[in-house]
Amino acid sequence: MKKALQVLISMVALAACAQLQVIERPVQSDWARAMTYARQDVDAGNYFAADKILDEFVRTHPGTPESREIGFWKAAYLIDPANERGSLDGGIAALDAYLSADSAGVYREQAIVLRRTAAVAQGIANAPKSAVLDTLATPAVKDTVVVVSRSRDEQIAMLKDQLAKSKEDLAKANAELDRIKKRLANPSN
Repeated sequence: MKKALQVLISMVALAACAQLQVIERPVQSDWARAMTYARQDVDAGNYFAADKILDEFVRTHPGTPESREIGFWKAAYLIDPANERGSLDGGIAALDAYLSADSAGVYREQAIVLRRTAAVAQGIANAPKSAVLDTLATPAVKDTVVVVSRSRDEQIAMLKDQLAKSKEDLAKANAELDRIKKRLANPSN
């Protein structure tokens, strides 16, 4: 019995010194949780709720690198065509703000490409139908500013052409009216 008691005490002493490794589930960070919930809301078409989740994250984590990246996601959700509350103008402005706020943003390259794409889509959406067909046939331009300037210049040229054609048509109609007036004034001819 004495021997069994000694073995038992030795085992208890060893067990007390031993470290048991407890496996714990990793805790999801606030950033990952906020992004998960926002994406779920976007997938469900609830952009308003996603926007509120992102705003809340920025409010509770001001100045963190993650809170600076929220600007990209809010802009991306604004540009999404499925977002009834979004707009290309608002999304482009939000992307411009994101790009100007942090030159080392995690999503900087994606923001640049998304901004260019949104600017082209905005140009197509605002262009007359005939200009859209002409624009689609032209090769892609690498700089967004050139696309906007070119589109505006093309629209001005097209409007000038339409004005010139209208003036010609007006001159022809006036000449025809003058001919009719002369004919009515002198019915014997």
